[in-house]
Amino acid sequence: MHQPGTNTWIMPDSLQLESLLSSLAEAFDSFTVHESSSTVVYADSFDWRLFQQGYILHCHDRVWTLCRNNNREVLEVLVEQKGPELKRSALSRDFPAGRLRVVLEPLLAVRCLLPMATVDLTSRQIRLLNRDQKTVARIVIEEQRPAGVEPVFRLVRLFGIRGYDQELLAVRKILTQGGVHLPASPLIGFEAGCGVMGRRPLDYTSKFAVELDKGSTARQAMGRIYWHLLTTIKMNLPGVLEDLDSEFLHDLRVAIRRTRSGLSLIKEVMPPAVVDSFKKDFGLLGGKTGPTRDLDVYLLKRDQYFSRLPAALQPGLTSFFTDLAVRRKKEQKKMGVFLRSKKSRAILDRWERYLASEDPEPAPAAKMAVEQLAGRVIFRRFKRVMTDGQALDAQTPDSEVHRLRIQCKKLRYTIEFFSSLYPAEDIHTVVRQLKKLQDILGTFNDLSVQQQMLKNVLGQSQCGSLRRTAVESAAALGGLLQSLFQEQQELRDHFAQAFTQFSDPVNRALFGRLFKRKKEPS
Repeated sequence: MHQPGTNTWIMPDSLQLESLLSSLAEAFDSFTVHESSSTVVYADSFDWRLFQQGYILHCHDRVWTLCRNNNREVLEVLVEQKGPELKRSALSRDFPAGRLRVVLEPLLAVRCLLPMATVDLTSRQIRLLNRDQKTVARIVIEEQRPAGVEPVFRLVRLFGIRGYDQELLAVRKILTQGGVHLPASPLIGFEAGCGVMGRRPLDYTSKFAVELDKGSTARQAMGRIYWHLLTTIKMNLPGVLEDLDSEFLHDLRVAIRRTRSGLSLIKEVMPPAVVDSFKKDFGLLGGKTGPTRDLDVYLLKRDQYFSRLPAALQPGLTSFFTDLAVRRKKEQKKMGVFLRSKKSRAILDRWERYLASEDPEPAPAAKMAVEQLAGRVIFRRFKRVMTDGQALDAQTPDSEVHRLRIQCKKLRYTIEFFSSLYPAEDIHTVVRQLKKLQDILGTFNDLSVQQQMLKNVLGQSQCGSLRRTAVESAAALGGLLQSLFQEQQELRDHFAQAFTQFSDPVNRALFGRLFKRKKEPS
């Protein structure tokens, strides 16, 4: 049975609506024509979280419509309701309680919605009726005019109704006879409108993915990796400066950290003076963006912190988070001043010029085959993780746990840099095993850092004050410290187990097979 759906074609210039209506009148008892026009704004997160999951969201005035995008052929309306006005950005929490917010919250998380395209829509909807005056099919003659684009996309869209397959076939025949046969995406105006904004669907993801040529040299490969990271920094910078959502800063800092790690881990591919100079530059960028991100992390944990405390202690956290928000605003302003400065721009411009140039005198490993470099670097980091991890036990000091975490992160970065050179299934396996260990080490370190921060706050506060708010705050922070400490102690029991899984013979053999350099035959 033919399922109901939409088919979309380019409307030929030769097709006249009157002629089409005349042909339809011969095949159907009657029809109605409804005309409408609107300007819609398509919205998604910067990293296309909705589009990636098969959703299209747009708004007209304050009415929002969420559609399911089925293979870019069928747009099924899922929900339509009023919501916030979309100017600069909007968060899922800005929507009123209802089905739309229920769908958006888990998809967007902390990411905001941004206007991706603005399109003027004009449509004539033709409902075809049978003798019983029941609708058996719909044709929509639609014009899509993206803002800022000259072409107007004229489309013919056909909607079938379940149970009326024969009528649908008759409409198809009439359209074909009228010259309607060139297929088009119902999102053609949306895609062109995104282009006006300098975007295209799925043009950005926070996941690191660079395809390397196995025949390239180490210098060529690292140049490509660094260029990708620089592009990520530049794409996120406007969102950081506008303070649209916390993920812009997070992604920018990860790209900075990966760049600096690459320079530290893979030194002999570029001249030593170049490596040392840019390590300092990216260290400065990381340092200037760190305080704001640290406060973001605490503010994002607000609900988690409240849930850790009994109801009687929760009011004491309110002033704590109010203070964090004030401090965060100040740090954001200081960071913005630096990122807009000539010094900050000069660092990125100088790095871009260097990556686009060639070294007058190649570094020692510059012409090494990239596969040889990759295996050497990855296996070296793996051995370091194994050495540090073997010293891990339930009494390991926090500082040493942190050191192992850093070594795991460096290993993860090197694997990600060169992952395209190896079988995808094998890389997925080693990353999955490494991620299990990283998750435990990362959580342990977070708990350690959070406890130290709370101790500092308590030490700076006037704990001797008899003011009720001060006493409540001190009690809440004390209770929170206890909760974090208990969780951290419980995690210690998982250290040995997690490392045992990572270092089992099967995983070690896989690392050796993939990355260990084979000895030349004598």
